[in-house]
Amino acid sequence: MSTRLKSRRSAESSAARYARLVAALPLAWIAGCGYSQGELLFVLGMGRGAKVEAKFQLTEEPILILIDDASQRVDWPAAPRYLLDHLSQELLRNNAARRIVPPETAAQLRQTVPEFEKRGAREVGKLAGADQVLWIEVQSFHADELIQEAMEAAHFVVTIKVLNVGEKRRSRVRVWPVSPAGHRVAVSLAGSEVAIAKTKDGISRKLAESLAFKIGRLFYDHRLGEFERSP
Repeated sequence: MSTRLKSRRSAESSAARYARLVAALPLAWIAGCGYSQGELLFVLGMGRGAKVEAKFQLTEEPILILIDDASQRVDWPAAPRYLLDHLSQELLRNNAARRIVPPETAAQLRQTVPEFEKRGAREVGKLAGADQVLWIEVQSFHADELIQEAMEAAHFVVTIKVLNVGEKRRSRVRVWPVSPAGHRVAVSLAGSEVAIAKTKDGISRKLAESLAFKIGRLFYDHRLGEFERSP
């Protein structure tokens, strides 16, 4: 048997072992560790360098990033602020967005527009002069300066929707994703990471940076190897 053929069979055998390993892992464990299946394959050494295409291409016109926490799940106010800041930078830095409505605009609307909290995301986007709204709804948030769990000491979970502000037909306002529930994105920190971050501000910043990184990559092409540079 030639050396090249042996090498090929060895690679195929390794790939098969990894595939069996991933298939055997409980989905709950993958979610608990904050990995998607693709990211887990990367951690295990597969697919590095593979191109991952953007899930959706945002408009070149102004975009409003709206973080909606209607149920007040986030009890650390710094976390949404950091998320908005880091996500704006992530999208602009990777040319996924050209113009983002300044946070001050939405803050001013919140103070001046009557019954602002009762207005829908598309209406808020229109008032802010946006062409699209990147609507981020908080689903779950937990963080504590006192470490209670080693594997998942803190987490931040949201769902993402993209709305076309100018669309008059209600059925076509949401342009991404197909699911009415939105696209779920989750990040978590292990106890060791929380210990390094130490303070509420530090933990909030770390969660927001990681979440912004994962959300941002939904909207621009990237290489799977870039997961190594995740915050």
